[in-house]
Amino acid sequence: MMEQENQILKKEPIGDVLKKYKQMREEGTLPSPESVVSKPIEAKGSSMPSAASTFNQQEFEKTMAKETDPDLMTSYEIVKLPSKGLFYKNRVSEINVEYMTSRDEDLLTTPSLIENGTVLDILLKRKIKTKDINSDDLLAGDRNAIILFLRSSSYGSEYTVQVPDPRTNVVFKTQVDLMKLKYKKITELPDEEGYFNVNIPMRKKTVKFKLLTSGEETKLFKQAGALQDAYGQEYNEYSTLKLKAHIVSINDKIDRAYIGKFVDAMPALDALTIRRKIIDVSPDVDMDYEFTAKDGYKFKAQLSVGIDFFFPKHLAGEYKKMVDEEIYILTKHAKFQADYIERLPIYRRRHFLFLLEKENKEIEKMQDRARNKNNFRPR
Repeated sequence: MMEQENQILKKEPIGDVLKKYKQMREEGTLPSPESVVSKPIEAKGSSMPSAASTFNQQEFEKTMAKETDPDLMTSYEIVKLPSKGLFYKNRVSEINVEYMTSRDEDLLTTPSLIENGTVLDILLKRKIKTKDINSDDLLAGDRNAIILFLRSSSYGSEYTVQVPDPRTNVVFKTQVDLMKLKYKKITELPDEEGYFNVNIPMRKKTVKFKLLTSGEETKLFKQAGALQDAYGQEYNEYSTLKLKAHIVSINDKIDRAYIGKFVDAMPALDALTIRRKIIDVSPDVDMDYEFTAKDGYKFKAQLSVGIDFFFPKHLAGEYKKMVDEEIYILTKHAKFQADYIERLPIYRRRHFLFLLEKENKEIEKMQDRARNKNNFRPR
């Protein structure tokens, strides 16, 4: 199993393979069918027509040209994980992630998926292309790394945020460079069972805990919301439920009922100690970012990863209109097919728009020069 996965990870990206194929085809250096097929395949049954009567070489090459055009294929990139695979049994340290297209933007702007909080989960399931990898089984930090790649590769590294000045609490708008975000250094590895230990100061006990996958965290979040609605509570118990799920044993006691009651009665300092340890040992993207206020004052604050990481949630409808307009412009003025544009990676669609705009500006300059030349009258 491990050898198969390593082979998959070492494969050349399909986009590069297809580009080489296209180049060889254009240069006429592709191997002929005779040099590839050692002997003919015999058809079973007498009702099958012969290959000579049905095969059309020109039609075949025309079809292959379309099917193997790199521009018509959604390519992917290999994303290295913050965990380096050290926290998984399969030791997968990098994942093939497909670039986002306009069809994925349709997903990101679907109101129902935004409201129920599943939009990013569905997006990751669509974009992860490494075999036998489920996004729900990834640690939250590895999930964040993939989302960071999807955002940066689709919309660039600049990210507009509003952050409060810690001195005055006055919010100001600024730009974040996502390329400056680095992975946290792994300072401690789990034991053979995948667990960590922490000693809590108030109760003087040893707590053994595990890291939760993003799927487990999502289930706990939904459970907390359901409990809040069922009991009409003003507060949400997600943080407490999550802490209980992390803890495996307390002084080697593994009874879940005991652990639940222990956490409910736990002093705040003990709970804080456990949570800090969980954060310290969790592989992740370091989302601490240094901001600069208008007067030059520097401070650090946490960036968050959510649907707003791609664009403001309340502007989803407006963004969808903008995407439709971009597709319309490219189909009308650049003569692209709409289906072709929808399958393009977002960064390529925007590059084509940039080229179209650049070309239009050049045309306008030429027209202005021509008008000025016609209007010029020598004295």
